[in-house]
Amino acid sequence: MKKIMILTTTMMICFGTILKAQTKNDSVAIEKACRDYVEGWATGDIDRVAKGVSPELVKLTVGKDKEGVCFTNNMSASLLLLVTKMNKKGVMGKDLEPDKAFKLDVHIYDVTPDFALVKTVNTKYGFFDYCELAKFNGEWRIFNVLWGWLPEK
Repeated sequence: MKKIMILTTTMMICFGTILKAQTKNDSVAIEKACRDYVEGWATGDIDRVAKGVSPELVKLTVGKDKEGVCFTNNMSASLLLLVTKMNKKGVMGKDLEPDKAFKLDVHIYDVTPDFALVKTVNTKYGFFDYCELAKFNGEWRIFNVLWGWLPEK
């Protein structure tokens, strides 16, 4: 009986800590940061993108050359804002779903009081982002992004 009480108490403490780590306000703010980043990019809204990402953003992907040799491609916050600005008259990339409106799926995988891990997916332009966020001066911002192309159907 004593073991059951200890186990029950331990589980309540652990789950209580986990539940407190993510508040509804945090979830809303985390999703907003991710939407500001991707939806802002898609509409050419540099102010919105700047609200979602840290000025110290590191965004990268892994690609392959014609011989299949892997390389990394890095992007800073300032380059992201420049690319976003070019989308003011429409996204420069290939529209894989021209008859559909832009839709962003946001999946929050993990949240602690000050850090979060999120995946965003949009099928219209065929890419996903793994976003690492931190609460910085009370605001959720994306600091790191690892992105890639969705597999072809």
